[in-house]
Amino acid sequence: MPYLPTSQAYLEQSAQLLQAYPDTTRIVTKYSFPTNRRGNLIRAHKSQVRKEAKATATGGTTTTPAHPSTATATLTLKTFNPTTGICLHYRTNKLQEVGRLITTLGKLAAGADVAGLGLSTVVPAADVEMVDAPAEEVVPVVAKAQGQGQGQSAKGKKKGGKGKR
Repeated sequence: MPYLPTSQAYLEQSAQLLQAYPDTTRIVTKYSFPTNRRGNLIRAHKSQVRKEAKATATGGTTTTPAHPSTATATLTLKTFNPTTGICLHYRTNKLQEVGRLITTLGKLAAGADVAGLGLSTVVPAADVEMVDAPAEEVVPVVAKAQGQGQGQSAKGKKKGGKGKR
């Protein structure tokens, strides 16, 4: 099954699937964080050798990158309904997106209303006429200055120091 292009599309379709089949739909999350352990390096090397062998067998050329790519952690989400066979996939490596996805899927799985989560695009209501704000009352500057001068004698002197404490 192909992966959905955006997290918004994944969340909307998952919400619809959960709303249609709340009892049988499952949400599966898989978090992978590649490490530089010996077993992982051997597995990656074997996979690279197989890809090169397959490319040369089909007549393609193989290019090896000059610098090894940095390993990034990924979150893979899958929403699956076994009765209908619908399977939705999404993969991301963005930290802020991971938090938003987990929070929203948790609310969906708990039975939150789809409309309350604001997942679908909002259609604006009819045009509203903008009215002018009421005019503010202008206060003379002299009155403000007189009020500040009287309050200073009771406040006292400001203490010196090395900043906030």
